[in-house]
Amino acid sequence: MKVFTIFFISFLILSPNVNSENKDDFKKHQTDLNKLKSDIEKSEKNLEKLRKNENKAQKKLANSKQKINADKKVIRELNKELNQIKKHIANAQNELENRTEILELGRRRFLGNIRQFYLTAHQTDREIFSEDPNEEMLLSIQIIYLSSLAGYESENVQLAENLLMETIDKKDELTSENKRIAKYKRTKTTSLSLAQSIKKKQEKDLKKVQNKKKHEVDRMLTLKQAAEEMERIIVQLQEEAIKKAQDEKSQTTSFFVSLKGQLLSPFKGKVIESFGDKIDKRNIRTNNPSISIKGKIGGNVKSVASGTIAYVGELRGYGNFIIINHDDRFFTTYAGLGDIYVQKDSYILAGKKIASVGTDGVLRFEIRDRRTPVDPVEWIQIESFR
Repeated sequence: MKVFTIFFISFLILSPNVNSENKDDFKKHQTDLNKLKSDIEKSEKNLEKLRKNENKAQKKLANSKQKINADKKVIRELNKELNQIKKHIANAQNELENRTEILELGRRRFLGNIRQFYLTAHQTDREIFSEDPNEEMLLSIQIIYLSSLAGYESENVQLAENLLMETIDKKDELTSENKRIAKYKRTKTTSLSLAQSIKKKQEKDLKKVQNKKKHEVDRMLTLKQAAEEMERIIVQLQEEAIKKAQDEKSQTTSFFVSLKGQLLSPFKGKVIESFGDKIDKRNIRTNNPSISIKGKIGGNVKSVASGTIAYVGELRGYGNFIIINHDDRFFTTYAGLGDIYVQKDSYILAGKKIASVGTDGVLRFEIRDRRTPVDPVEWIQIESFR
């Protein structure tokens, strides 16, 4: 509906029957409207770009948050390990002190026994070869006992030394592990600090993008409101022009009315889209002011009645189009054209070839009684459709 309204507005802008003042108003407001639509299109593109940037920023921020949480979890686990190792080191230190003390006591006992053995075995003030055999036997027994005791204490000292070395090795290993984990913790802490710093920057960037997006949305809404107001003004000017034209031609009889039901089809084919209200699959009601005829690609498009070529133009998505003024009251519109064979302001007869249909083989045809669209099927001979 909007498409054909644009067609009709374009015709009114260029129609020679509208006074120059109205033409100037139409042109000015149409130019402003086109600029607004261009600005809206640019704003929509900027908004789409900002949405993509926002999504990227949100993904980066989510990744940073995930990394921060992972680093925090690792640091918590490392703290637990460090606390456990510190306990083990403290226990190893206590064990080291105890075993050192045991070793020192064992060494003192060993040295004491060795000294006692030495003194006993080298007595100079007693006669080894006493006349009393019992005394000599007791001395020998004492020497054997002291020798055995010294050997026993020597084994205890060696055992204490081995246990002490094991404890030292264990403590060294725990200390080394503590240093390794502490170093890894420092690395993770540095990584966490860096990630938190990056996260803050990403939050600022995201906020900046969101503010730009909000500003662009507000700007686009403002532009759309302005465009709607401009369209309202154009419609108002259009209505005023039509009303004036109606007043001037109220006494004029339309020859086109007498042709109702007798018009030839503008294009040989099958009607695939009818005129009037439609309800789509989404239960949305739309109004179609035209019919769509599908036929041979590149087929001939003919004028349904005699008239003057009021407008020849092009619209993106609809291809070339032509508007024919039949009696300053009835207008026919032919859209979806390929090649065009007529020029603006030329007069043509009914049935004359005016163009070929576009690459989709579909002609969009409309009849308007001044501003009101009418059902073309009611005006065209039934035999014209195959």
